[in-house]
Amino acid sequence: MKKTAPFFYTLFITAILFVTLPMQHAQAQMFSIGDPEPTGTQQMLGAYTSITAGWEFAQFEYTGDLLSDTERLDFNDNVFRLALETPGLDLSIGFGGALTGMSDNSYVNVTGRIFSEFSILRRENLRINVPLHIITDLKRVQQNRTDNDFQQSSFVFGSGLSTHFRLGSSLDLSIGAKPSYGFSFSQGNLFGGSLFRADGSTRLYFRNLIGDRTFTVGYNFNFRSYDIDGDRDDYRYTGHTIILGIAL
Repeated sequence: MKKTAPFFYTLFITAILFVTLPMQHAQAQMFSIGDPEPTGTQQMLGAYTSITAGWEFAQFEYTGDLLSDTERLDFNDNVFRLALETPGLDLSIGFGGALTGMSDNSYVNVTGRIFSEFSILRRENLRINVPLHIITDLKRVQQNRTDNDFQQSSFVFGSGLSTHFRLGSSLDLSIGAKPSYGFSFSQGNLFGGSLFRADGSTRLYFRNLIGDRTFTVGYNFNFRSYDIDGDRDDYRYTGHTIILGIAL
């Protein structure tokens, strides 16, 4: 129980914030500047709900001075990731192991992001938003055949910029960049250190490609730098993910 308490503590805080934060898109519209949203049956820009699968090219690198080469959990391997993205809540799970080509480690990552986007520019074919978000995250790397592992739960806050374009009658483009900063803690501890992360994304939405189905293809960038007391868990993670999915 002691090892899992920080993760459930994070989930509990996130659940409270999920209920109390003004995440609904309609509430964010009161901060908009520009023309009103056009009426009709077209999907609102930036308001898709998507289910995606992705292949992530991941690098995990130790940045401290404490561990020997045999104790380090460095890898440069592939991760398979599933995600649900909605206007206000994103969830994803990534895992790596023998099936994804990892030979020395196993990997699992669960991430939840709640956010509200405030429009600073709205046009018929363009929307620029400023998101405010909170991210909770569990990342675990286990070295095969040893007890060496990395496990951190994190809780970070951030903002950024997202831009949504309507390129044609059946094609939308979304681009976003979102830096975040907060705290990270290891198993059995409430506080442990800090985490800086930066997320970027690009999405193309092909509306009504087959019947009323919308398909999406895109790219995610993910960077995390852990600065944990004691240097044992000071790692840097960089991920580049190609995604495919279905959007509503």
